[in-house]
Amino acid sequence: MNAPRSPFVNALGWVSFALAALGVVSGLMQAAMLPALQPESLLQALGDGGMALPPALRWTFEHLQLLNGASTLLSALFAWVSWDLLRRREWARRAFIAFLVLGAAGGFAGAALCLHALDWAAAQNPMDAGELDPLFASLQSATRVVAIGSASLVALLHAAIVWKLCAPAIRAEFSGGEGSA
Repeated sequence: MNAPRSPFVNALGWVSFALAALGVVSGLMQAAMLPALQPESLLQALGDGGMALPPALRWTFEHLQLLNGASTLLSALFAWVSWDLLRRREWARRAFIAFLVLGAAGGFAGAALCLHALDWAAAQNPMDAGELDPLFASLQSATRVVAIGSASLVALLHAAIVWKLCAPAIRAEFSGGEGSA
């Protein structure tokens, strides 16, 4: 006898599948538009204007197609995992949990990069941000709080979903290879 199918897994699977599909479509559209943006020209214009870019931002501009391709591929993989989560495949439940854990870790990595970029920008100017404009210093502080706070909130949400996916009643819905949408 099969365990009853929870609305939680259904909602999680369908929302995740829809978002992943949108990620694939968005990635394909960006891949078509990136050549027209000419990131090399933008980098040259910024350099000619005397604007120094953080090395990580420069690398990002230089590798936009690669990053977009990786993002699109991850979206496609997440769509597959989400679809098989709906089909109650055990491997998909475990892969979905892995995506959640990696997503939370990625959120903290993104926050750390944001904080690093703020520190890099501050190091480029010998004046203290508060000397330039107190509002600017407040904006930098707020950016730090938002970066850390949002990464923490996403990690808490992901942890709650992982906890729910590991609950015995939810685990009982999944099989090693059987299931249908």
